[in-house]
Amino acid sequence: MRRFLTVLTAAVAVVAFSSMAFAQATTKTEKKTEKAAAKVEKAEPASATGKVAKVDEAAKTFTVTTKSGDKDFTLAADAKITAGTKTEKVADLAGKTVKVTYTVVSGKNVASKVTIASETKPEAEAGKKVEKKEETKK
Repeated sequence: MRRFLTVLTAAVAVVAFSSMAFAQATTKTEKKTEKAAAKVEKAEPASATGKVAKVDEAAKTFTVTTKSGDKDFTLAADAKITAGTKTEKVADLAGKTVKVTYTVVSGKNVASKVTIASETKPEAEAGKKVEKKEETKK
């Protein structure tokens, strides 16, 4: 009987100590996961430039066709859409060339800033330059 109690006590001690070690390992894993999540939140913003192919004003989403393919974006709640000094709306993006500053959050591209490219025609600018050169020659 004495031997049985000794073996039983040893078994209980082994189980108790192993569960404490397991609990500490789990806590360390949780801390690493929290640190990784914090790094994701501090993700560096990226940018994409291209022409807006689709706009969903209700969902505040749009698709930009870039050199590397189509990218879908969701506007952040505090996102700014500008064309020069003017503030624009989501509906104004359709068919325009834009530069989007975004971060990836939970696998989605979240746009924080959208800049609409100026719509000046290259021929018109070239004509102005030629006219200026001719004026300086006179």
